[in-house]
Amino acid sequence: MLTGKREIDRRKFLTGDILPERDLASARPQRFFHISSAVVTARPERCAEIARQIAALPDTEVRAVEGSKIVVVIEGQSSGEIGSRLTIMALMDGVFSANMVFEQIEPLDDTGDDR
Repeated sequence: MLTGKREIDRRKFLTGDILPERDLASARPQRFFHISSAVVTARPERCAEIARQIAALPDTEVRAVEGSKIVVVIEGQSSGEIGSRLTIMALMDGVFSANMVFEQIEPLDDTGDDR
């Protein structure tokens, strides 16, 4: 697609990733912080062991264990990072399923703070 003097990529147009020429120089990629909760269903006799394995993962916290359910809070820099950790949990021996329940995405301050 050609507009004026500039060619616009169709994908960028459809995703809203187009900035006016004057804003291109000042544009900085915005960083986000992702917080998710998940429920992991596992064999009841192995839940305590699986909860310990999950708690050992980076930026992952086990909030509750009851019966065959493990409630987990996961933090990360992207949805992909969260998804990767959820996949690791789902592939653990004795786990039936690992499902994301909620995800909140917060923009990070421009002050350089990571969290």
